[in-house]
Amino acid sequence: MTAPFVSVVVLNYNGLRFLDDCLGSLERLDYPPDRFEVVVVDNVSQDGSAEVAEKRFPRFRVVRNGRNLGFAAGNNVAMRAAKADHVVLLNNDTAVDRQWLSRLVEAAERDPKVGACTSKLLFTHDRARVRLQVPPFSPNDFGAEDRRVLGVKLLSGQVAQAGGSQAVEPLEGFYGPEPSPEGPFRWSRGKATLGLRVSKNGGAASLKLAVAAPRPSGQRVSLDLRTDDGLLGRWEVGAGPTQIELPLPHLLLERANPVIQNAGTLILRDGSGRDRGTVVRGTEAFQEDDLGQYDRREEVFAGCGAALLLKRAMLEDIGLFDEDFFMYYEDMDLSWRARRRGWKILYVPEAVVRHVHCGSSVEWSPFFLYHVERNRLLMLAKNAPLGLATVEHLRYGASAGANLGRFIRSLALRSGDRFALGRRLQIQFRVLCWLLSHTPETIAKRQQLGRRELVPASKLLRWMVPA
Repeated sequence: MTAPFVSVVVLNYNGLRFLDDCLGSLERLDYPPDRFEVVVVDNVSQDGSAEVAEKRFPRFRVVRNGRNLGFAAGNNVAMRAAKADHVVLLNNDTAVDRQWLSRLVEAAERDPKVGACTSKLLFTHDRARVRLQVPPFSPNDFGAEDRRVLGVKLLSGQVAQAGGSQAVEPLEGFYGPEPSPEGPFRWSRGKATLGLRVSKNGGAASLKLAVAAPRPSGQRVSLDLRTDDGLLGRWEVGAGPTQIELPLPHLLLERANPVIQNAGTLILRDGSGRDRGTVVRGTEAFQEDDLGQYDRREEVFAGCGAALLLKRAMLEDIGLFDEDFFMYYEDMDLSWRARRRGWKILYVPEAVVRHVHCGSSVEWSPFFLYHVERNRLLMLAKNAPLGLATVEHLRYGASAGANLGRFIRSLALRSGDRFALGRRLQIQFRVLCWLLSHTPETIAKRQQLGRRELVPASKLLRWMVPA
C-alpha cells in the first residue's frame, strides 16, 4: 500500500542555530523519501538561516515571506500551497526521532474521525537530581515572627556543559523567590532537591552553586550534596556567599530522565491552555520527568503546534489558522473548532520530538504576555459558551481597572513598583483596545462557527480541568 503523501512545514524566524539539528533529523526519517516533502517557510529572518537552509539542505524547499507573518499566517502560506494528504507542522527549534513521521501518519490513518495527531514533546536537555541537606533552624525560635524551617539561601546555580549553561531548578524543599540588594534568592528547607538539566551526550558537566547559611548564632553549618549513589561533597557554609563547584559523575548524567514539555494540551476552566506534563505549585510551574506516565495513545483536548499532524480533510472542513492570533493559542483555537465539527485530536506518544521551547521568542516577555492574554480571550469569544466568554472578559477588565488604581497610587507615592505596574497596565490596555476594536469581526466569526457546529460548545466543557 502506498504511503500517504505528507508536507512537513518548518516555520523559521532567525533560527540559524537550530536548523542543522532540525532539518538534519528530517533527513534521517524512516518515512519513504518520495512520499514526503519539507517546506521551510522563512519569516524574513535576518541571520541568514534561509540561505543556509537552501545551501545545506537542497532537497528541501524554502519559501520566503515578504514580512514576518507570525506563526498562524506563516504556516497558512505553506498549508494553502500543500497538496498533501497530511500537513505536519514542526517548530524550527526541534529534532525528531527517526520514526516520528511514520508513527503520526499511522495513527492518523487508523481512524477517519481523527483530524489531528500531536507528538510527545521532550525538552532538549534531560534532568538529573541532586539532594541538598543542611541542619535547619527556625527564626521563630529566636524571637522572629517567621515560623518557617530554613536551611540555606540558594543565591544562584548553573550546570556548565559543552560551553553552555543551564539554570538549576529548585524542585522540592524550597520556598519562593525573595528579593535582596544582591539579587533574588530562595531559602531551602533542611532537605531539598535540585534539578540539573544536562545532555547525556554533551560530555563532562559541572555544577556551580552560590549559597549562604546565615544563623542568628553566627555559626557555620555543614552542607551535603548527595545522589542515589552517595555523597558528592560536604562544605562549611556561613553567612557570606560560598561558591561551590564540582564535576558531576558520569553515572549521574547517564541516569538523567527526559523531561516532558507537552503530551497534548489541557484546557483549564478559565480557557487557559496548559501542557500535559506541567505541574503548578502556587505561582510556579514545574515539568514532570518522562517516566512512562504518558505512553498511551489517547484523545486530548488540543494538539501542540510545535509538532502537529493535520489531516487535509479536516483543514478543508474547518479552515486554517485564524491569522488574527499571529502566534500563541492558534493551535488551541484550531483544535476547539475541529472538536465542534466532530473531529478527534489524538496524542501519539511514539512520535517523539526534542524541543528547545521558545527558541524564537522569549517566554514572559511583553510580546509573549500580550499575545497570550489577548488570544485566550479571542479564542473564548469565538468558541466558548457565552457565559464563560463574558465572565472571563469582565474578569480581565476588572484586573486592568484594579491595576490602574494601584498604578495611580504608586505614582503618588513614588513607590518602586510603579514602573512594573506601568508596563503591566500597558499590556492589559493594549489587549482590551484590540478586543474592542475587533468586536464586530469576532462576533461574525462566533456566529459562523455556531451555525456549523455539530458538537455544541457546552458539551466540550467536559474537557475543562481545574487550574
